[in-house]
Amino acid sequence: MKTAQFWFDPICPWTYVTYQWLTEVRAVREIQILPRLLSLHYLNRDRKNPPHAESHLASLALERFLAFVRQEQGDPAMEQAYQLIANALFIDRAKADSDLVARTAHALGLDERPAVAAAGDSSWDQVILVDHEAAMGLVGSDVGSPVIAIEGGPAFFGPVLARSPRGEDAGRVWDGCQLLAQHPDFFELKRTRGPDVKIRFA
Repeated sequence: MKTAQFWFDPICPWTYVTYQWLTEVRAVREIQILPRLLSLHYLNRDRKNPPHAESHLASLALERFLAFVRQEQGDPAMEQAYQLIANALFIDRAKADSDLVARTAHALGLDERPAVAAAGDSSWDQVILVDHEAAMGLVGSDVGSPVIAIEGGPAFFGPVLARSPRGEDAGRVWDGCQLLAQHPDFFELKRTRGPDVKIRFA
């Protein structure tokens, strides 16, 4: 079974589509998703007037909570927490705030008070940055969320998808990503996203 390390910032809707694709891949290919944290706040903090700075800062609190969940219950629980948070943000249009953290902690069977406290505790940023810097070390900083590494080796930003392919279509996209990522001279494959492209969640 191959591992797919998946670095994500929970505030990014495009990242959630990529995650939905990976869950489809998991059903048709033998892969294990290993969730890791990537911070758009730290990625962009030294840039002049970065877009979405406020939402990236709000997401940092969510990532602190996710790091706390991983410490308490492990990777599978952190992935579950991400699913719950992303569904709340992008399907239910909830706010990225302490109420969302408390609800997610409750759903996981965690004590809400230390969970909410973790979201406001900047000491968790060092844990986040360990994950974050690992991703940057594989792909460089001229990227965004998500980053995927196959078997801890070939890594890439994306893929950026407007809607997750389903079933075997998802598997074929995975196969193509693997082939490109493994080529030593491959760096980028991109096209402009037109105004008619609308993000759609599975």
